[in-house]
Amino acid sequence: MAKPKCGYCNRRVAKRYCPALDKLLCPQCCGSNRLKNILCDRDCRYLDNEVYQQSVREERELRAALQDIPHSEHNDIFKNPDVKRIAYAFESFFADCYVKGLFNLTDQKIKVTLSNIYFHKFKGKLINPDNFSSLTMQVYDYLIGNKESEDLIGRVMLRIIISVNNMTGSQFGPYGYLNYLKNNLHPDVVGSIDGHIIETKDGKKEIYSKIQ
Repeated sequence: MAKPKCGYCNRRVAKRYCPALDKLLCPQCCGSNRLKNILCDRDCRYLDNEVYQQSVREERELRAALQDIPHSEHNDIFKNPDVKRIAYAFESFFADCYVKGLFNLTDQKIKVTLSNIYFHKFKGKLINPDNFSSLTMQVYDYLIGNKESEDLIGRVMLRIIISVNNMTGSQFGPYGYLNYLKNNLHPDVVGSIDGHIIETKDGKKEIYSKIQ
């Protein structure tokens, strides 16, 4: 009896079942396309080491990307009016979801969601978004539809991740960034939401609230 051919390349002998494609694949196609061209089932037996290695690579890439984003007291990109407008779209959405108790939000969920969307939009990563990620991507698409710069949107997402890193954990707890947004940006809490977080060089958190 003839051995089955790979359902991906249709050339080599298939030896592995792919639950994501519901096909038998050859080891070469499985290894070279998993998590890249195939949105793999997270329970797949062939993923364990690859998922770990991918997370290490992405964390390294993310750290490098964050280093290129100005965020000190004197050169924070949040002081740019165009950046301010983009940041407001994301941050007001996060604050509103948090105040309404939606999606069990934590600072970490914000960071992971923005990181995944960044890698999806700018690095071609395949993702399987949950409801919160899907809505956050709608904010991204809304900004694109309003002719905002795609590159600038990406830089703003990275800048927000820097805020999350600086405002979560230790004395801030797992909701430090979200509480900061709620207390300073949400209309149910403050009279004006015209402001965004900046971190000064001495580590203090401030609101930049005026377009210069």
